Amino acid sequence: MTNFPKLFREYNIVFVTIALCLVFFLISPRFLSVDNMSAISRQIVPIGLIALGQFFVVVSGNIDLSMGMGSVLFAIVLGVVFGITGGVALGIVAVIVFSLALGFVNGLLVAKLKLPSFIVTLAGLFMAQGLSGLIIPRGQQIFLMGGFFRFVGAEKYLGLYASFLFLLALFALAYVVYNHTRWGAYVIAIGNSEENAKLAGINVDRVKIGIFMFSALCSGFAGVILSSRMGFVQPGLDGNGLLLDGIAAIIIGGTLILGGRGTITGAFWGLLFIGVTNNALNLLNVTDVWHQVFKGSIILAALGVNWLLWQSRQAEAQ
Repeated sequence: MTNFPKLFREYNIVFVTIALCLVFFLISPRFLSVDNMSAISRQIVPIGLIALGQFFVVVSGNIDLSMGMGSVLFAIVLGVVFGITGGVALGIVAVIVFSLALGFVNGLLVAKLKLPSFIVTLAGLFMAQGLSGLIIPRGQQIFLMGGFFRFVGAEKYLGLYASFLFLLALFALAYVVYNHTRWGAYVIAIGNSEENAKLAGINVDRVKIGIFMFSALCSGFAGVILSSRMGFVQPGLDGNGLLLDGIAAIIIGGTLILGGRGTITGAFWGLLFIGVTNNALNLLNVTDVWHQVFKGSIILAALGVNWLLWQSRQAEAQ
């Protein structure tokens, strides 16, 4: 007979997300409609990309606060290059190069100079926010016209948005890398004990730099998809909201904020949890102030459950 308590400990985020869906369905039957499920899949893509980048950073025992506003900055880079050259490919290349360069700088400062990732990326957050306003004055917009942006922002295949399929593919790739390659094992080892990882012969600095570069690249993709969905770029976009939702998603999904533990599947279910919560509160016409209060309460309850379950696993292991 299945041991349900053990099953719940392992897959609690799945049960909680399904239960939340049922609750919201009872309150508003429209919630589980095909159109609304499709809308959720579209809404969670930028958050999911930020969350995926944050996942590897947090598992390694670090944090990257710069990539929320970074996604806004990368979107503006796309808009400016596209506006000047008219070339989508040049804009995408510029985003990739710029995001990898920013991630490299963050990783270099953390790995080589041994600066706390919190301080380094907090400074990066403010710099990204400031640069966004310098490149495009607040209140101005750059419109993105053309087939590529319509494809990324609105195209569907088999009823699923192309951007969501891209997110699924990236999560699948991350799953393979995290669970079946040495690099994934190195990330976990560094998160558990950086000193032990060095003694084991792992090039900790190189792995750290790679982690921050991947986080920035995910942020760049988030900026491209967000701006394509909106059809324009402007400096006033809420990048920090994306960041906080992304971090909440992976922590709710069971990633230990101290590092060394987490699963890609858990992060994905945490993303669904955040997407469901955001969508349902909007569908119920909850005002923005109460929206934040309710979402914070739900997230706090979910985090409390995860923390208790983690302590229970630790007690069983001793």
